Amino acid sequence: MSDPYAASTPSNHLHTSMQAPLADRAKSGFVDGRTVLETPTDVNPFDRISPLSAKQRNVLSLLLFIGTCLWFWVPLDRLVTVALENEHFSHVLLIPWVSAYILFMDRIVLLTSKEWSPTLGMLFLGCGACAYLVVGGQDGTSDRLAIAIAAFVLMCWGIFLVSFGSKSFRQHAFALLFLLAIVPIPSVILEATIEFLQRSSAEVVDVLFSMLGIPVFREGFIFRLSNFTIQVAEECSGIRSFLSLVITSLLAGYWFLRSGWSKICLVGFVMPLAIFKNACRIVGLALLANYVDPTYITNSLLHRAGGIPLFVLALVILIGMVWVLRQYEHRLGVKPVR
Repeated sequence: MSDPYAASTPSNHLHTSMQAPLADRAKSGFVDGRTVLETPTDVNPFDRISPLSAKQRNVLSLLLFIGTCLWFWVPLDRLVTVALENEHFSHVLLIPWVSAYILFMDRIVLLTSKEWSPTLGMLFLGCGACAYLVVGGQDGTSDRLAIAIAAFVLMCWGIFLVSFGSKSFRQHAFALLFLLAIVPIPSVILEATIEFLQRSSAEVVDVLFSMLGIPVFREGFIFRLSNFTIQVAEECSGIRSFLSLVITSLLAGYWFLRSGWSKICLVGFVMPLAIFKNACRIVGLALLANYVDPTYITNSLLHRAGGIPLFVLALVILIGMVWVLRQYEHRLGVKPVR
């Protein structure tokens, strides 16, 4: 007596195998010669299929970028001059190359994209152009320069959206948002940050003197030791190393960490690290000037370049923090990006 289930198995298998290609064809919108209309669940209303070929689109985007750079030549040239003359903005010269490198590493996917977002792109281009026209003919103050460079960044974002679409923008958001670091910090924000670092450094210096048992009389930012008096001035705030550490932490978080909370923790760790590093430098120079030779503060290579070894030490500590966060991510089952 034959098994009824054995006879039905081939037909069931045939039925299942025929359903699979039908399902695949249904996803593509075509079944048995009939067009199937489906409403996609993840349609982006801003992205469209570009009418240009990839080569035409890439050439057009390059020409748009070159034209934008020529239009913004005056503020860009002024930005380079400011970066070379003012240590607060020396990092500006490095930012575009870092963003370009990150985009270059994913160039195959980027340059073969078939989508574009003309609506969003034109919106960004229009906002950037209007902002630049408002400040373009005015005197070259730092705040107006910041607005002009911010307008340039908006124009770059607009070109990217027109050329590659909003989906590619989201995929490469870090490199594009990182360009904001070329915008000179507005004077109000910069002065407030310097004052905060100055006050915080003075407080930590006071604590370190107390921990070391060094007799000192403090009056605000002035510390009177037995043989020497120092003042924690604005130049001693450590703003340059602080900005460098912030940029380094952003890049380290992007390359080595995956979760958002760990990246935020890494950037947040920079503030106390920079303050403590700066306070250690001030205390070290003050002790050398008080007990060895006053020229250690007034005129010495250690005063001018002594922050470099401490900055390297701060980088080592920052790397250690990255390792700790990676280990914690691993314990939580979050795989690192790289």
